[in-house]
Amino acid sequence: MSHPHYSQRTAKILQITLLGSVSNALLVGLKLFIGVFGHSSAMIAEAINSLSDFVADLIALIFIRISGKPQDKDHHYGHGKYETLASVVMAVVMMGVGGLLFYHSIDKVYAIVVRGSHLPSPSYLALVIAVISLITKGLLYRYTSRWATILKSSALRAKAMDHRGDMLTLVAVLLGIAGAIFLGDGWLFLEPLAAAIVSLFILHMGWGILRPAFNELTEESLPPEVEQEIRQIVCTTARVEGIGKLHTRSIGERYAIELDILVDGQITVTEAHDVTHIIEITLRERFGATTHIAIHVEPVDYSHHQCVRECDNKE
Repeated sequence: MSHPHYSQRTAKILQITLLGSVSNALLVGLKLFIGVFGHSSAMIAEAINSLSDFVADLIALIFIRISGKPQDKDHHYGHGKYETLASVVMAVVMMGVGGLLFYHSIDKVYAIVVRGSHLPSPSYLALVIAVISLITKGLLYRYTSRWATILKSSALRAKAMDHRGDMLTLVAVLLGIAGAIFLGDGWLFLEPLAAAIVSLFILHMGWGILRPAFNELTEESLPPEVEQEIRQIVCTTARVEGIGKLHTRSIGERYAIELDILVDGQITVTEAHDVTHIIEITLRERFGATTHIAIHVEPVDYSHHQCVRECDNKE
């Protein structure tokens, strides 16, 4: 069975990711050209950063396309984890690039400060390109962040964080290039130092993306406040006497909720089914139409005080 809303969501995520990848591809060529011919190691570092973004975007496009597929006989819960996996891949690429950049940048700073090596001053054009790149990334961040919130997309959140990280690193690049140009030869170390700062930001942002994505892949439960809201919804449903087990997790942008409810043992099977149907409708209205819900009904046993106590105060 197809899911029109899910398909539209996936198409929008792909569109925004493609926009970011095209922008990164253009910036790679521009930054690399200016970095090499404008004698700017910080701009070369930024070019490598943009290249890693572009490669990560290509990977994300493939994985997100798969994640948009509906459930099938081999994937009963859908393919949402592929979107989370895309976030992991992007984070690993970012952290790998960040580590290499940091090593080479610190090596240049050491060469200038300790060994007295001389590097040519960066050109003014490198400064102009840094400003243009900063404006471009700012626009991409606002647009991607807005849609990440609307679509509840971990992949777009990862891209938005990546764009924000690029903005911060570009500020460091601007300061490093400007310092090397305007303060004279004695301050040329500022330029590779800016490249080192870029690499640290890349490492930090990569970890910020990797941690929540890894938690999702390892089936971490939903936040306590979300689970409490689920309990409240269930407890305020007519004929529910209590809640037993509650297991939750994320499947990409979807929630998975599995729980036991306690009802009066004297009601009919049809009446118990109606209770679970009402709970399912209410939970999906709150958490989305694609929410996976599995409810097991048990007859109430008032000797199980802990299970019943949660619903003692319902209206």
